[in-house]
Order: sequence, then structure tokens, then C-alpha cells
Amino acid sequence: MSETTAPAQKSLSTFQLASYGAPSMPLSMVSLPLAVYLTPVYADSAGFGLSLAFVGLMLALSRVFDGITDPVIGFLSDRIRTRWGRRKPFVLIGMPIFMLGVWLLWIPPIEFTEVTWLGMTFNTGYPYLLGVLVIMYVGATIKDVPYSAWGAELAQGYNERTLVMSWKEAFTVSGSLIGAMCPAIIVFWGYTKPTDNVYFLTIALMFIMPVLVFNLLYSVPEHPVKEQNTSRMSLRDSFRYVWANEPYRVLVIIFLFSTIGSAMTNSLSFFFVKHVLLAGDLYGFYLAPYFISQIVAIPLWFKLSAKIGKHRATMVAIFWYALWSCFIPLIAIAPQAWFDAFELSKVLSFLPDSWLAGMNAQFDGIPTGKFAFFIGVMCLKGSAIGALSALPYAMAADVIDLDSARTGKRQGGAYFSIWTMTRKLAYALGLVVGTTAATIVGFNSLADPIGDPNTAYSLIWLACLYSIVPALFKFIAVPMLWRYPLTEEKLREVQQEIAAGKQTA
Repeated sequence: MSETTAPAQKSLSTFQLASYGAPSMPLSMVSLPLAVYLTPVYADSAGFGLSLAFVGLMLALSRVFDGITDPVIGFLSDRIRTRWGRRKPFVLIGMPIFMLGVWLLWIPPIEFTEVTWLGMTFNTGYPYLLGVLVIMYVGATIKDVPYSAWGAELAQGYNERTLVMSWKEAFTVSGSLIGAMCPAIIVFWGYTKPTDNVYFLTIALMFIMPVLVFNLLYSVPEHPVKEQNTSRMSLRDSFRYVWANEPYRVLVIIFLFSTIGSAMTNSLSFFFVKHVLLAGDLYGFYLAPYFISQIVAIPLWFKLSAKIGKHRATMVAIFWYALWSCFIPLIAIAPQAWFDAFELSKVLSFLPDSWLAGMNAQFDGIPTGKFAFFIGVMCLKGSAIGALSALPYAMAADVIDLDSARTGKRQGGAYFSIWTMTRKLAYALGLVVGTTAATIVGFNSLADPIGDPNTAYSLIWLACLYSIVPALFKFIAVPMLWRYPLTEEKLREVQQEIAAGKQTA
């Protein structure tokens, strides 16, 4: 079937697609450490040694503040008009604020100490963490909400939008892969702490992000705004129309629960590897193949979505994700002897003897067999993550056309601001749920996993909070996706209405 596109809007070249997606790479280089390293850096004995529960609380509070700013930026970027466009100025302004926040987060210029103020004794690390997270998130909001809305406006076709978001997701996963490979590489130079990993990634970000953002601003077009309704709409009316969009409302609810699960997984992943698998020093080796599997799977999910629709492909991805999540607690409770055949010295026996000797010396005393088997399961599970990231953004871009047919306006900023606000608030909730639940079941993040380990009860619960519970949150989406109304055919009808200049109630 042919797709209806605006005649004045040319298809994007491969270079333009790559230029749009490329800034997602340095962003995800930071997002990965933020998701999986922030709690180890600030709440692990090898980091700053703060309380896991209070670190989770600071993360949640910063996310709440961050979510409040999203609608404001989305509203402004929909209405501003400059000679450079309405999205590009925000991307340019937000970048240095974001970079400053990242630098202060991972490379603090002060030492954290206990202080007493108004009769209360607390560690200065907690207010510092909250402050720098607010700076970083404000910068991220200023650039990311308009950036996402810009991507939704670059293409009109049902599958072309999926292509734009797939390019963006490919660079996102590539950045995550760089972030994952960094600790796997620097470990051979003796850098094994999470603080070492984030230091090198932060230095890389300072060089890579400006180059890719400036190329984006120069190379990628921002199409002129063509609205049938040129009257000004208040912030309240704008968001009232957005929330009245039923397919969009369904999407927001679906991925609110999905994000809660993702936040739980990300905040607990390092502690699962360190305390359950007893392989904390190998954490970087798990991240690299995990994100490679995401990159490899993205083209397959793109083909599947073109064949059966984005919402059905997302359902398949959820089932695939949940299937392999079920194996994680089983790996946790199985004895180490079951995994002797997967020891790295046996799996990598084809390497030169000198390499094997060096590797065995580096990982002496670490049970690598169970960890290697865990990597295999996580690669199968991780292959679904690309679909669960790229397809929802493409679906969110589709529902903006439905709003345009009703209001005659292009409100991509408002849509993506609510989208990101909801995800951020859900992520904050997931962080609190994950870290608090782990504390309630008796897990101590500062315990020595070998000399003074956590109880078997708390470790089993940690495994379930890391894998099973997040999968259950994602399953809430399945019945709603099954009835999702905005198919490719429906979108084509909506775009034909827009092209004909019609407005529907």
C-alpha cells in the first residue's frame, strides 16, 4: 500500500537520518551510567558509601522536579518562531547545561562529609546529588523534548517514522555499547570501580556531544510549520486536547508501567551481579554483549513492525522479554557447579596461552561460569529492548497527526513533553520501589558479598525485584496494545484528512 506524504516534504537521505540519530549516542553514553552506575557510585562501599534507600529518594525527587519542567519546554517549543526554527534553539541552549550537570555528577569538586544543621546530622552527598541531578535534568529537558518532537516532524509515513526512530534507537544502543565496553576495556589496566568507568565516559562526552549536535543543527532540516489553525491556544487547552487523544492516552498509560519496571531493573542490576553472581568486577563484560544484542535485533523488529504493525510487534517484544526474565531467579538459586562448563577459561580456550594466563590471573577467585551463562540469557532478553524503545516513540509520533486533524495545529512539543514527563515520573517511582523494596527484604548494598554476604532470602528477593517484577509491569500493556486503534490504515486516513484541509470534531 502506498503512503500519503506531504508533497513539499522530501524523504530524508541516509546521511540526514544518521545525523538526526547521532546525538542520541553521547546521550546514551551518559544514560547508561546514570541508569546502572549511579547507585553503585553513590551507594556502594567502593564508591561514596551513601545509603541505597536515600540515594534512590534523591533520584526520585530530582525526577519529579524534572517532570514538571517538561510541559513548559514542550509548550514553548511548539510556539516559538525563530529564523533557525522552533526546535533547534532549544537543542543548542540545553546542551551546555546538560554537560555541566554530567561533569558535576560524576566528578564532584568537593569531598562528602557528615554535617550538623538545625540539629540534624546528614551527609553532604545527599543535597549535592539532588542539586547536580536537577541541573543535568533541566539541561536534558531543554534539549531532549524539542529534539524528540523534531524527529516526529521529520517524516510522515507510518513506516518512515519507524525508520527515523530506528536510526535514533540504533545510535542510542551504540552509545550504550560504548558505555558498556568502556569498563570491559579499562579493567585490563586495573580500573574496576564504577567511579573509574564514569570518569572516562564523562571525558569522552565532553568531546563527542558538541560535534554531533552541531552537525545535527547544520545538516538536518526543520520543516516549516504548516498549521490550518493559526490561533493561539493556551497551555491548559493545549494539554486538554492532548489528553483527549485516546490512542495517545493509552500509550502513556502502557509505557508508564513499562518504565517503572525498567527503572527497577536498572537500579538493581549492578547489585545483582555483585552480590548474587559474585562477579561485580565483571559487570562491564555483561553490559557489552547485552547492548550488542539490542543493535543486532533492531532491524528484525523493524521488519516485524512493518509486517504486523507497531503495536503487535511491541506485544511480541514484551512476551520475549518476559520469557527470558523468568530464568534469572533460577540462575541465582542454582549451585555454581552446574555452570563449570561455562567458565571463561573453558569457553575462551581458543585464545593464545599468554592471553588465557593473563585472564585467569585477572579473574582469579571469581566464579565466571554462572556469570557467562547469565550473559547468554541476558542477550536473548536484551534483544527485545530495542523494540520496547524505538516502537513506542514511533507510535507517539503517529498520534500527533490525529491531534492535527482535530485541532489544525502541530503540537509535537506538547505531546513529547507529556510523554517524557510521564516516563520520568514513572522512572522515579520505579527507583523508589526497587531500592526501597530491596532494603525492606533485608538487602544491604554495602555488605561484602564474600566475607559478609547478604542472607539467601534477601538475595532471592533481589533477583525477583531485578527480573520477575519488572516483567510483570510490562505485561500490563498487553491487553491495551491488543485493542490499540491507530493502525497503518487508520493513520493513512487521518493524513488524507490533514492534506485535504479538513478538521474533525
